[in-house]
Amino acid sequence: MKQEKKTLDLSNSLLEDIAMATNDNNYEMEWYLDVQDGKTVLISDFTDDDEMRELVENDLDEERFIPIPVKGPAEGWHEMEQFILSRDDQDEKTQNLLLTIIKGKGAFRRFKDALYDVGLHEQWFGFKDRQDRKDVLNWLKSRNLITDEDMDRGMMLYEETLAIRKQREEGIANMITGTLVKCISNNGHTHQLTINKTYEVFDEQKQHLNIKIKDDRDKRSWLPKSHFELLNRTK
Repeated sequence: MKQEKKTLDLSNSLLEDIAMATNDNNYEMEWYLDVQDGKTVLISDFTDDDEMRELVENDLDEERFIPIPVKGPAEGWHEMEQFILSRDDQDEKTQNLLLTIIKGKGAFRRFKDALYDVGLHEQWFGFKDRQDRKDVLNWLKSRNLITDEDMDRGMMLYEETLAIRKQREEGIANMITGTLVKCISNNGHTHQLTINKTYEVFDEQKQHLNIKIKDDRDKRSWLPKSHFELLNRTK
């Protein structure tokens, strides 16, 4: 008797993994959604997991392993066009330039180069990430793996992640001379840093995302900003 497919327990990591799989155009790789374990599975000539390969091949009714569809060139082109047309704040000349660039062979490479030239690359990444999330949720809904409520929750998780990421990026940017930071990771620097300890920033390297602090050895050292969290106060 065929088992009824269970709904997925949604998480940002799972949705991001599925989105990554939908954008993997390597024909030597096949991505599957493991409904039972709630994870993605990669099958290719380069993987040695024969047991997993056999499980996937024997799941003829796709009760456990569902092939993840890969976006084709037409879908990629449509995303570029939609992004360009959505930029109401751009002048007509820039918009027409981008619409012309995406025509013909090599469109995506030209499009990416042009985005950096006109300063729209960050906006494109945000648009693409959000569109990928919507596409993943729509696909899961079409396979009866999630409900309408799950679709709303999936987008809410995405927006929450964006807010946290933005806050983190702003904190890193504001780690400047005279501010105080709290250590949140001492990976690779256990002899220099203590988790939750506060340090003063004496200097920063913006390009390399480093700050100079007085470490636990009482020495001034350059360390990655990623090891710290900005405190909303100064010494």
